[in-house]
Amino acid sequence: MVFIALALGAGVQVTSAQAPQLFLNNQPISLKHRILVEGDQALVPLVELARLLGVETTVSYESVTLRWGKGQSVTLSTQELVARGPLLYIALAQLTQILGIKTLKIGTAYYLLSTPARLVSLVVSSSGIFFTLSARVPFELHKQNNVVTVRFFHTVSELRDPPVKLTQETPAMLRAHLQLDPAQTVQATAVESENFLVWVRATSPTPEPKVLLRTESQTHLNESIFYIRARALTSDGPVSIHYLKIQDWKERYRLTVTLPRDGIGSLEPLEKMALGATAAINANFFDPSTQLPIGLLVKDGVMHSAPYGRRGALAISLFNDLYFLAPTVKLSASVLGQTVTIDGLNRPPTADKLFLYTDRYALPIRSEAPIKAVRLRHGFVVSVIENGLVLPDGASTLLVATGAARSRLGGLRPGDAVKISYTLDPAPLFLREAVSAGPLLLQDGQIVLDTQTEKFSAEFATAQAARSVIALTESGDLLFIVILKDGRSVGADLRTLAILVQALGAHSALALDGGSSSTLLFRQGATVQTIGGRRPIAAGLALVPKR
Repeated sequence: MVFIALALGAGVQVTSAQAPQLFLNNQPISLKHRILVEGDQALVPLVELARLLGVETTVSYESVTLRWGKGQSVTLSTQELVARGPLLYIALAQLTQILGIKTLKIGTAYYLLSTPARLVSLVVSSSGIFFTLSARVPFELHKQNNVVTVRFFHTVSELRDPPVKLTQETPAMLRAHLQLDPAQTVQATAVESENFLVWVRATSPTPEPKVLLRTESQTHLNESIFYIRARALTSDGPVSIHYLKIQDWKERYRLTVTLPRDGIGSLEPLEKMALGATAAINANFFDPSTQLPIGLLVKDGVMHSAPYGRRGALAISLFNDLYFLAPTVKLSASVLGQTVTIDGLNRPPTADKLFLYTDRYALPIRSEAPIKAVRLRHGFVVSVIENGLVLPDGASTLLVATGAARSRLGGLRPGDAVKISYTLDPAPLFLREAVSAGPLLLQDGQIVLDTQTEKFSAEFATAQAARSVIALTESGDLLFIVILKDGRSVGADLRTLAILVQALGAHSALALDGGSSSTLLFRQGATVQTIGGRRPIAAGLALVPKR
């Protein structure tokens, strides 16, 4: 058992200079963020303290999900929490009650009784190092020169003579120290089953293709946007690059997702989809047989397409902040007091599944299996349909269950309330919009290309093709980039693409749909210029002036 003592001054809101101390096993530690005291109630920074207690947190605009132990989890509405700038605070008493931690208050100190996870085995093999823990805990990797440190929060070791160096630290924190070649990169994969398995593996980099890059022309479109043409010489041949560099864009513009006017399941050229935009670029992949977008798609806070595996995505916050990430999602509905899982979003229904169709979905919904459909408006049931064909009306949300999944919709009747919710992992606060394609090319200035994890075929990764990219520079400039494939340009494979985008000054970058979908659009005076293909597409990103 582990004791945490939190000494607090009562009745005041505490500044960082006055912050009370935190103790674990009577050893003082400090929180990076301040603790707030309101009357007799202590408010603690949720994400930071939860991690010290062995709890993973996933934060979205509407909710925070806590996961710990053996499959335990709870989701809290952000309205239940206290926001202080970008941080979310929770009452210490509420947090300990959720986690089942016994609390004892003596004077101005709170004593928390919590049992840390145990490292029960550690195996070193040619495939990497496998850590098996008794319960799920947060962990992180840190690399410096030829040493990688794996830090497990709220964990102790019960191993004797482990094959790698372990260091036990407070508060109940375990570090594993690994040696590797400085040129190698390291990755970690977590699997939750009967125990919690963390697989850490190192990979050697492949030789990077060499490129020579030069700027051919630069046009000042307006006070903040430059249109630049560049040419690169690669080992595969010459490459033509066209890109926009948009400075101070957050002050003047909004970056927004743009969709076909006929809805999800239709296609439209970017120049028609982005009418009135200052600039635009194509976004998601799409399925040619159904015309449905592939990968994450969020518009005005509503998710219209779920992530595909763990492919790269771009998330846009209410404050125009950009996040490059690779999320997964859980979709659910609250039906007559029960939470039911939603299996698919804006996809043709399959047997014994529950699907969600948003008000922008434009295709007829057919099923040979018995079907039950619930039409929702503003969160309330307006009708229940039981036949093999359902037609969207452009104003309703639909829950459609087939076969055995019809029981999930229970006895819903008109007037009943139904709440649809989704949780991205990871997710930024205040998510407004998002698109997905992939793969991620750059993060923090480093190439992070991982086609295997993002489930791209070797054929796709190595193809010399036209490509589209959205990127940010370290100073915050926004880049819309297209690479052409024509008589003067051989296109680029994904590795060469990452190197070229890095050479253009990108700090974070995501590849978008390529080939004949690659399209860059921008206003030059009174005309609209289009670079690349004019193929109808499923989604785009548009830069629109702030009003």
